[in-house]
Amino acid sequence: MISRFMIFRIIACLCTAIGMLAGANDASAGVWRWGCQGTLGTEQIIFIRDSLLVAPANPPRGKIEDLIFKDTLAVSADDINNSYDADFEDLGFTPTMKFSKREKSNTEVVFTEKSSKRISHTHELICGRDENTTVYRKTYRYQREDQPARNITMQCYEYQLSTRGGRKGCD
Repeated sequence: MISRFMIFRIIACLCTAIGMLAGANDASAGVWRWGCQGTLGTEQIIFIRDSLLVAPANPPRGKIEDLIFKDTLAVSADDINNSYDADFEDLGFTPTMKFSKREKSNTEVVFTEKSSKRISHTHELICGRDENTTVYRKTYRYQREDQPARNITMQCYEYQLSTRGGRKGCD
């Protein structure tokens, strides 16, 4: 049997929790987007954090700094050769990244990083949030399906916008 003291204690805890939730500020989620783009022969290869697209090099699909903000690389165009989904968690640029073909789960593309050079980096403070943009030139060992492995140099772009972290915003 629960004593009166215990009931008052439970009610006090519930009131405290409700008060804390009511006084909480709106959360400002951080943003992290990244991806790479390059050409290999007559093909354009683009990947963002969750998908990979192999298409003819012409016409170009756009700039990587714009493509990373798409939720997925749309695969509705008739000239797209292959599309793949990421086989890894969104941990950013990892040394090895695998993508599986959407239609056949046993077909994959593997990127193994051979070199990376930071080309540019910018940092700004926007309304109490840190905005970081970094451009890399990366060389990967590119292994696709049953084709021989080749090296591909890609332009890679990483964008991060932090939470406010308790700092005053623009409100």
